[in-house]
Amino acid sequence: MFCQNTRNGIRIEVPNPWEADMKSRHAISIIGAAVAVLGFAAPVTAADYFSGKTLKLTVGSNAGGGYDTYTRLLGRHLPRHIGGRPAVTVRNMPGGGGLKSVQYAYKVAKKDGTEIANVRASNALDSILGIRGTDMDFLKFVWIGSMASDTDVCSFWHTSGVKSYDDLLKKEVTVAATGKGAQAFMFPNAINNVLGTKMKIILGYKGTGDRVLALEQGEIAGSCGINGSTLLSRITRHVKDKKLIPIIQSGLKPHPQLKQVPLTQSFAKTDEQREVLNAIFSQMEIARPYAAPPGIPANAAAILRAAFDKAMTDARLLKEAAKLRLEISPTDSSGTEGIIARLTNLPADIKKKARTAIGQ
Repeated sequence: MFCQNTRNGIRIEVPNPWEADMKSRHAISIIGAAVAVLGFAAPVTAADYFSGKTLKLTVGSNAGGGYDTYTRLLGRHLPRHIGGRPAVTVRNMPGGGGLKSVQYAYKVAKKDGTEIANVRASNALDSILGIRGTDMDFLKFVWIGSMASDTDVCSFWHTSGVKSYDDLLKKEVTVAATGKGAQAFMFPNAINNVLGTKMKIILGYKGTGDRVLALEQGEIAGSCGINGSTLLSRITRHVKDKKLIPIIQSGLKPHPQLKQVPLTQSFAKTDEQREVLNAIFSQMEIARPYAAPPGIPANAAAILRAAFDKAMTDARLLKEAAKLRLEISPTDSSGTEGIIARLTNLPADIKKKARTAIGQ
């Protein structure tokens, strides 16, 4: 419809502005309806995605141990680097040497990016070797990164009679582990089977604190499965007082503060022994890894990975880590996933020998 206007005797027809506006609004409403029907939506910004949400961090051990300490440190600093500053909770889900929490993360946890788990590399290797947890594909986890590389230290109480590696070849000594899926079982069993040491592994201990108490009370002679970082942060006084003596450490390189403690594979007598031990110990390159469940949205994964990388260089996190005597030597998401891929792609004969070494 047109408005009529007469000027100098000439009839002029011009568009009705109100009608044009109504047509424009009608067109917009049609487009909006089409967008709704087709399922399109405006992209959610990083600042909006986690706003008002709670980020849950799951750790597969009891409170007070190394995995728990690192996870709580991460929980205190990670939200500062996530838009919307989500709240954070940390929950402990011990069982099966970490396997219970990993299976929860893989099968049960929400797939929206609000749940992250401490997914141990030892559980990944168990699965890859066909020992346990074979219902999971660890390459499908959305890897966020690892806070530190580390070594696994076999240490013995000062009254145990173990002062050197040679003593482990001569006498049977008891060490403790939570379960067969734990690093504290996997590593000493492999050392026994490859190198001929005589460590007797007692299962059923709840975690690091429980094992330290057992050492103090004389229930066990020593313990493997305690990382160098935990030894130097949570059990420092026993090491300084020389009540707990580090004998060997397992990893691809020595812990920076334990360079005087020999690497386990340095006692290998053949290339095959060394190759098998290196395959098992390579997991220590990602000793504090974190992952989200398979299938979380790509934008959520990108936000979490970027936040993790920023947290690892955060001056406040590093200051607190130093106070807690925790080493921060991070590996980003691609590096962490790369190590899992290398474990997955180990030659079949090495997998078989590693599985035999672990005792499965």
